[in-house]
Amino acid sequence: MFGIGARLGTLAIAASLLYVAYLLHRSRKPAARHAGVAMSFVAGLAFLVTFVGEWMSKADWLGGFAVAGLIVCLAIVAVDWLWDKKPDKPAFWAAFALALFIVLGSTNMSDVGSNISDGGKLVGEQLEKIDDQPKPAAK
Repeated sequence: MFGIGARLGTLAIAASLLYVAYLLHRSRKPAARHAGVAMSFVAGLAFLVTFVGEWMSKADWLGGFAVAGLIVCLAIVAVDWLWDKKPDKPAFWAAFALALFIVLGSTNMSDVGSNISDGGKLVGEQLEKIDDQPKPAAK
């Protein structure tokens, strides 16, 4: 995709975006805090095309964790930023990680969905076995 020089340059850009986003987020002005959270998400997007994103995308074992991270990050951003209207540190860092979890979590969503479905089938089978057992006679 990119050569090593381009990845290093993108890493420097992503780190500088995250630093500026952090400075904005520390401001006392609400508009600056909102801009900091949005810029944190953009920095997360920039990190995806660096070494970080490539390494994370090759880790197959992260599937379930990525979906869990996607759920948690979406909940934090939705509650803390959109509903509460006061983006604090959890919203800032959740927005930063959200880009990574969108990419990794969405690609593994079908696997996690089938695992949950299989778990539901196992529970149903166990409940059927309980119903099929003979009942003790009443005294």
